[in-house]
Amino acid sequence: MSLLVIKYIDIALTLHVQYLFNQPVFLNVCVRVFLKQLVVSCPQECYDSLLCPLLGPLFAYMLQRLHLRWQIINQRSTVSGEEDESCEENQEMLEEQLVRLLTREVLDLLTHACIMKKVPEPAGNKEDVDEEEMMSTESQAVAASPAQPTGELTELGKCLLKHEDIYMTLLTISFTSLSWKDTSNCHRTASIVCWTLLRQVVGGNLLPEAVTWFYTSVLKGLQMHGQHEICNSALTQLALLMYENLRPRYMELRDVMTQIPDINLEALDQYDQRLLEPSSAQRLGEKKRKDQFKKLIAGTVGKALGQQFKKEVHIRNLPSLFKKPKPEKRDILETSESGALAALFSPVLDGI
Repeated sequence: MSLLVIKYIDIALTLHVQYLFNQPVFLNVCVRVFLKQLVVSCPQECYDSLLCPLLGPLFAYMLQRLHLRWQIINQRSTVSGEEDESCEENQEMLEEQLVRLLTREVLDLLTHACIMKKVPEPAGNKEDVDEEEMMSTESQAVAASPAQPTGELTELGKCLLKHEDIYMTLLTISFTSLSWKDTSNCHRTASIVCWTLLRQVVGGNLLPEAVTWFYTSVLKGLQMHGQHEICNSALTQLALLMYENLRPRYMELRDVMTQIPDINLEALDQYDQRLLEPSSAQRLGEKKRKDQFKKLIAGTVGKALGQQFKKEVHIRNLPSLFKKPKPEKRDILETSESGALAALFSPVLDGI
């Protein structure tokens, strides 16, 4: 691959990506057909000269535009209006689907570029695969893998992470996508991408504000997708890994936990005590720790759409279902077996 071709590709994509975004279908094809193949086929000696200068600005631009589009989509779901129904609703559904497909392609490109993924790809094109099929395929793969995601970085991923601005862009787009309204992307990113990228700097000097933002982003994902069991499991595991690895160095995470609705502060203190004292005799197994942690963050889990507007019915004085029968009034004279009592007042005895 000559330097002239590399220079031409770099300039062309950098200049024209903003115009392609106005045509999501073309950009979708460009990311899937061209950029992904370029990442897979590019020789390692061209990573610094071609892919790093190209993917850095590309992911930064995609983060800005996709985040804006998803904010609009999330606002639409919270506003209820019945004025313009048919035409605008169809247009909004089409735009949402295009944004969802583009988001999947961008995150898939990030995964191919940075992570040696062990999860098998669903057969066929992504446009032809139903979301439930994707979720079931990936859930089977994750269920067969160990509880702690241990994805390894590719050589290109190691090269990208050497650049701090690109590294922060990759972390930001990964954790921000957890609260976008797409369960398949959320599950995929939480179970494969987020911890693999973040654990590279767990032992470094992260700013407390950055750690708080990353952890809050996971809790926002639980609020958006926690009602789905497979997303709940992946996000809970990610939050657990972050809390156990970062809590000893960052007290700010406890402040975030105390803001969770209906959290048991006494249980939180006990969990922190076991975490900060590894030699304690009260150290629990992995399953019990995960169950306790899941109870602590249960207040962040949002309700399903069918339960959000359900009116709760409370009956204070509920009547009994069964009524005790009243005892029947029995005539002593009629029920007497011997009839001796009636015989005492008989007219025959009066004449004696």
